[in-house]
Amino acid sequence: MCIRDREQTQQEQQTGGEQQPNQVVEKKEKELPPGTVDDFAKIDIRVGKFVDVWKHPESDKLYCEKIDIGEGEIREIASGLQQFIKLEDMSGLCLVMVNLKPKKLGGFPSNGMVVCASNDDHTQVELLRPAEGSQVGERITLEGYDKITQERAAVLNPKHKILEKCFPLMKTDDDLNACFDTYKWATSTGQVKSSTLKNSSIS
Repeated sequence: MCIRDREQTQQEQQTGGEQQPNQVVEKKEKELPPGTVDDFAKIDIRVGKFVDVWKHPESDKLYCEKIDIGEGEIREIASGLQQFIKLEDMSGLCLVMVNLKPKKLGGFPSNGMVVCASNDDHTQVELLRPAEGSQVGERITLEGYDKITQERAAVLNPKHKILEKCFPLMKTDDDLNACFDTYKWATSTGQVKSSTLKNSSIS
């Protein structure tokens, strides 16, 4: 038995094996494996259209939004985009992750996430835009991968960490196309793009 083991055993004997209030226990977080294309297929990303957007009355970071995601469904979503995107530019078509667990941001109920591209130091953020002619409510697919259907996907279980595994592989390429790994995002009419941010993170 090494010295550290002896000291730990003595401490447990003194405390009855219970962790004391001031006792620090180091836990190593498991490194997540990279997401697969099948993991990405569990994320339901839809073409949305901004219906109404206003500044959160108690936050200088959040926008409150009403977004049409198709089939007559209007989602309320909060996004931390005030410092990056002008209010007048929060219009038209956008992309929304629709199968996230609802939560409150600044007390505002948020039922999804507006998808954006950002540079490495997060000083520039842009909305990802679907191809012209994309239909509100249609689901984003991947070119060269045929397992994503237009059916609504189940709400993601946070314990499975699908987003955490997939985000590192979600980027724009040299041509501004949104990609997962080597697969380009697409709608029925073309590819999804950022306006100016090449080789940038997507979240």
